[in-house]
Amino acid sequence: MKFRQLLLIALTVFSLNTWANDVKNIKWSDLQPDSPTLRATVNKMSQDEKTRLMRAVQQRELKIMLDNGKLKASDLTQNDIKLIKENYSDLKPLIAEIEAFEKKRTKEMIPALNNQVVEIDGYLLPLKQNGKKVVEFLLVPVIGACIHVPAPPPNQLIVVQYPKGYEQSNLFAAVTVSGKLAIKSSTANLSLADGASDVPVGYTLAANEVREYKKATGK
Repeated sequence: MKFRQLLLIALTVFSLNTWANDVKNIKWSDLQPDSPTLRATVNKMSQDEKTRLMRAVQQRELKIMLDNGKLKASDLTQNDIKLIKENYSDLKPLIAEIEAFEKKRTKEMIPALNNQVVEIDGYLLPLKQNGKKVVEFLLVPVIGACIHVPAPPPNQLIVVQYPKGYEQSNLFAAVTVSGKLAIKSSTANLSLADGASDVPVGYTLAANEVREYKKATGK
């Protein structure tokens, strides 16, 4: 159900605010393209309309699986049969627009962030070490990223160089990293317990500080 997962991610992204021109503290969503018009369209939908949109996506997936032979008609449940008979023709343009945006959102970088000094939170996966200190690592947005398939898209991965070194306490240590961000396609080779994995990366960051992540507390 890949497209449904993409749509769920898109709906989440559409609910986020866009970043300011002078970025210092950034979020992972800032590293991907945004579609304000499409986001506004989804935000204006009622919960019933969003539910209907999701059913339309589910219907589309069922039909694709049937057409591709990945699902037999005899395997359909009564709910599946009911879903297939429902009319969502009015939502086809919106679904096509979301799908087109998702392809863009997962592939393109943000030129305005190139060579900007930023600060971002994430999880550390070591690439190179000097003694007990990690001097190069992959910064990922969620715990478990790159261990499970598929890995996050390239614009959700950052290779961080930190010659000073950071003493990692555990795998996927939560850190806050600051430094100069650059758009640079590369491949990170991760050595995991079950073997090595090559992961395409879209950004690099020359860090001037790497510190343990501390959750902000309100006063």
